[in-house]
Amino acid sequence: MTVDPAAVVADIESRAELGRTPCGAGSMVWRIWGQGPPLALLHGGYGSWTHWIRNVEPLAERYRVLAPDLPGLGDSDVPPEPSRPEAIAEIVAAGLGSLLTAGEIADIAGFSFGGLIGGLVAQRLGPRVANLVLVGSGGLGVRRGAPIELVTWRELPDEAARRAAHLENLAILMIADRANIDDLAVHLQVRNATRARLRSRLLSRIPALPSAIPRMSARLHGLWGERDITAQGVLEDIRRLLQTLQPGAGFTIIPRAGHWVQYEAARAFNTTLVRLLEPRA
Repeated sequence: MTVDPAAVVADIESRAELGRTPCGAGSMVWRIWGQGPPLALLHGGYGSWTHWIRNVEPLAERYRVLAPDLPGLGDSDVPPEPSRPEAIAEIVAAGLGSLLTAGEIADIAGFSFGGLIGGLVAQRLGPRVANLVLVGSGGLGVRRGAPIELVTWRELPDEAARRAAHLENLAILMIADRANIDDLAVHLQVRNATRARLRSRLLSRIPALPSAIPRMSARLHGLWGERDITAQGVLEDIRRLLQTLQPGAGFTIIPRAGHWVQYEAARAFNTTLVRLLEPRA
């Protein structure tokens, strides 16, 4: 039976509580599932909460999962200019802080661009963040060998051609095994990329984390896919950097998975993330 990807998203979204916090002249949109210790999931560039589509409900069995659309992405309004990582992190930190009850301590997992923002948020919230898990994170300043060239899709003449371009970009950047690119992944890529108003890929290259991490209270973990193209040839360099920035930082590699590790290897990712967050320190 063919499953409608839009219906899959709508079904999961229907079980979320909706929250809004200030963002520029408008609001930042949060979707919240479950009860328990708060866990904020910050998505990647040109994305939305749906980067965590295979994670929110399994994790909500244990945590209160808070998955925002970051400023200028998904359903959230654009941040004020200039759009710098530090300014975006201020908006996210204020929003997350307002959603926590008095005395609550959160964990943060940040994917790609969301890792950069997550580290800056953890620095700002100090002891209110127990763990920061960087998932294929940007913002570290570690240079890989070759640049990643994506297919340009905006000027293509029809929907079929644009969809094919988005599928190819998933294969280039996001998912290691082309066989793991399903209709849902393509639907999410098309929907997220076409709504993006923030040039988050450029912001991800700003190396803000090496100065932020030593100033945060949170315990640090790295979680990467073994075949993450953004870390091609430099996984061990990333491990060494994180463990230099915070001695004792954990670093886990999920075999055979690519950059979008939480989608491509969702079951392994969910199990690993829970293990990294327990016991809470």
